[in-house]
Amino acid sequence: MTTSLLNKPFFSFFLHILFLLLHIFNSSSFFALAEHTSSTTSLFGNNNTEAEALLQWKARLDNQSQSLLSSWVGISPCINWVGITCDNSGSVTNLSLADFGLRGMLYDFNFSAFRNLFVLDLHKNSLSGTIPHEIEKLRNLSFLDLSRNQLSDPFPSSIGNLTSLSKLYLCGNKLFGPIPQEIGLLQSLNDL
Repeated sequence: MTTSLLNKPFFSFFLHILFLLLHIFNSSSFFALAEHTSSTTSLFGNNNTEAEALLQWKARLDNQSQSLLSSWVGISPCINWVGITCDNSGSVTNLSLADFGLRGMLYDFNFSAFRNLFVLDLHKNSLSGTIPHEIEKLRNLSFLDLSRNQLSDPFPSSIGNLTSLSKLYLCGNKLFGPIPQEIGLLQSLNDL
């Protein structure tokens, strides 16, 4: 009886329809997943480059600092990441980790990933090394507080490219050398 059922044209037609429906279902699931991934990427901003940059910097900090940033997991810094504030498009606008006890270097921070950063407040930590020239890539930055760390070396002249900067705090570090004349380019600066 089973053999006669397999020879019937109806059964063959039924199998073709079943395979066709499975193929359509799998394709629509794929497109739905692709559409969801695309909308998630735009919701979380900048194709996750900000999240990747923050996670890379976190990984280069010492172990204790990494544990202090334990909320920094996943693909969106805008959802419950300590010290992070985002705008409506899901882009990081504020990184405030003042008096957090972080140990590491700014050299490991990917400044170019943060096009919309307005506030960078890392005062009263234990950050060491230099202030990298790449800080100039934070073109929208209006508030920069790196005071009371262990930053050293001369102050970078590239700071003059931060034309939106209105507040700049660097006291309590080990910076040396002359203040670069490029600081005169900071026409919005009203607190130094």
